[in-house]
Amino acid sequence: MNLHLLNEEVSSIISDIKNQGLFKKENDLIDYKKELNHFGLTDETEIFFRNFGKDIISFTNNNGGIILVGFTEDETTGEISDSGLAQKDLEIFTKIDLNKVHQKLDSITKCNFGLDLQQFQISSRKFYYLLIEKNNDITIPLNDFSDYKLKKGEIIHRISGKNETANENSQKINRFLQIKANEKSKEFMEIWSKLLPEIFDINPKEILMINPKTNMIYGYNQKDKNLSGSEIDVDKSEAGAFNIILNAISAGDIGKISNDEGKPLYKIVGELKSKTPRDFIYFSSLFDKIKILSSYNLSSNQLKCVFKYLNWINDEKLPIENPDKTKINNVFNQFIWVETLDKTYKIVFSEDAIDPIVEAINDSKKHIAIFGKTLQNKKSKLNTMPKLFATAKN
Repeated sequence: MNLHLLNEEVSSIISDIKNQGLFKKENDLIDYKKELNHFGLTDETEIFFRNFGKDIISFTNNNGGIILVGFTEDETTGEISDSGLAQKDLEIFTKIDLNKVHQKLDSITKCNFGLDLQQFQISSRKFYYLLIEKNNDITIPLNDFSDYKLKKGEIIHRISGKNETANENSQKINRFLQIKANEKSKEFMEIWSKLLPEIFDINPKEILMINPKTNMIYGYNQKDKNLSGSEIDVDKSEAGAFNIILNAISAGDIGKISNDEGKPLYKIVGELKSKTPRDFIYFSSLFDKIKILSSYNLSSNQLKCVFKYLNWINDEKLPIENPDKTKINNVFNQFIWVETLDKTYKIVFSEDAIDPIVEAINDSKKHIAIFGKTLQNKKSKLNTMPKLFATAKN
């Protein structure tokens, strides 16, 4: 259902409660919640997602949904009563910004669908309802979000009045696929009846499939003799490779995508940046290796000066943890880049970064330009130590 139809449905539900005291039972469209669990938090967006994140994804993968908050369900009889919301819950609801909610949803699923959150009143008691629009695509978490009880790649949908993970086992996934096939049977069959002959005419082993929603690319794996996928970073900007090819297909100009006639695919794939995890070392490990290999003594802050001299960063005071990414030069991402680690970002390095750093440090002619002074040579320091000891002895 779209938001217009959901608004009509929720208006009817509220009218039945007010005028007749009739409560519709929980089902695949309707869910009742008594109150908010605050989880000891104060951030309203975080509280919202911990309470409703999983339900939102579940409903949008079904036919949309309505969550009515401030109602108590008797676990024994299943009867619903309109108990109303406590003041602390009402204060949280009034602070919720749906723009922030949509931004958070985009970071979790990269999907867009409508939401509406409204307060209503029965006698002197206050309530809220949340409307979740149906998503014509499948909404899937792109990563693990343990705080919201979401796992990467799981397909949650509403069935028999509860949330179910479709890809938990073959029986459930088959049931989910059957539901989706029934919803889109006509559209589905029209597309695939035209697409399949083309695929077999080209030869499936020579086809690459890009899914920009999940940032995945699939193709035939010659070694394992199967279809395999890998994560990529698709440039979805208007001037990005993905939109260039889509616009060219729409305009019938597929042959004009590349100057290399007959090889447009290679050019496009060449512009896709792989997201496959790379080997890296932390700043502390890099610093330890540099101290061993360099001929001069230097501090960790001076090491950052080398990064700036090499034009890897544009601020030698840049923090290693949660840095401003705009101050890191992506041209040199074979040496330095930012990795997401748990809930933090850190600057990390490849082993290839060691040689150019050591080369710069060991060239004393560059010291003034890099550090503003000449560094002390390790050997010269060692040579002075016996003299100092002898003087003290005498």
